[in-house]
Amino acid sequence: MEFLPGLQATLNLHPMFVHFPIVITLLALLAEIVHKVYKKPVYGDMAGVLLNLAAISAVVTLITGYWASDSLGHDTPGHDYVHGHRDVMIWFTAFTVLAAIVFQFIKSSRQGLYRLVVLVFLSGLLMFGADRGARLVYEYGVGVKKTTEIHEDNDDPDPTGENDIDAEEHFDGD
Repeated sequence: MEFLPGLQATLNLHPMFVHFPIVITLLALLAEIVHKVYKKPVYGDMAGVLLNLAAISAVVTLITGYWASDSLGHDTPGHDYVHGHRDVMIWFTAFTVLAAIVFQFIKSSRQGLYRLVVLVFLSGLLMFGADRGARLVYEYGVGVKKTTEIHEDNDDPDPTGENDIDAEEHFDGD
């Protein structure tokens, strides 16, 4: 039995990190909204810590994204989208790091709606860039190792195929 076969099958480390800045940024936004609604400082502090973590995770994710894109050739399907995704995520990372620094060291910037507005902007920019990344994976198969053989060890519990589902028969979507 292989140890972490999914990890061994990955073509690069980028997929291991992409979800961290997404989740942490959205949690920072949620904490800031709760802070503004309930006026409890603990949620404002939480939003600040989460924004710092989002900045760190965005930098790590950007680095692994560069490593991943280096392994792609210029003739890769969807290559132009790689550049678009990369550019948006560079801006997201830069703005996130800048916002984390400003809100960490300039206490007056945490007053009012400044941090909320910045987190809404960052979340929108992040979703736009993440959508481009999802398109690369799901439409163009970038970073996905495709195999033609499903059962490598002949461990099919139904070798006759009697219980196989015809995808066209049972799938309604496009």
